Amino acid sequence: MTLKSLLMGAVATAALAPAAFAERGSDGEVSIIYWQAPSILNPYLSGGTKDIESSSLVIEPLARYNEVGELTAWLAAEIPTVGNGGVSEDLTTITWKLKDGLVWSDGSPVTSADVKFTADYCMNPEGGCAQLAKFDGVENVETPDAQTIVVTFN
Repeated sequence: MTLKSLLMGAVATAALAPAAFAERGSDGEVSIIYWQAPSILNPYLSGGTKDIESSSLVIEPLARYNEVGELTAWLAAEIPTVGNGGVSEDLTTITWKLKDGLVWSDGSPVTSADVKFTADYCMNPEGGCAQLAKFDGVENVETPDAQTIVVTFN
């Protein structure tokens, strides 16, 4: 083995050693790689996982699951339960309250009418919403005021 080969091997070993001992996620970044780039950032117009995952960066839910699997309020002020009156005793209605101060990127307020618009679009069988099946069992969505959404199930 030549001196040049030994030196090149030592340099390569020194350069790659930190990667060998690195812990996954230790740099604070997570990369999600799909075989194909997202084609749209609207989950209501696509049923593809890559599009739904990508759109979650710009479209936020009333609630989502945290890193340990607990349901946590996101755009909602709190998670509705029977105990706090957000879920009816007969389990046919759920009342969500939006957090105060939510705004769109243009500064206009996010209201319950925005949530109803999405629900109405997705529940219309002729609307083309790719997520129609996720609204099975929803009878209607009402908005008694700008902060309140009442979902009634059949």
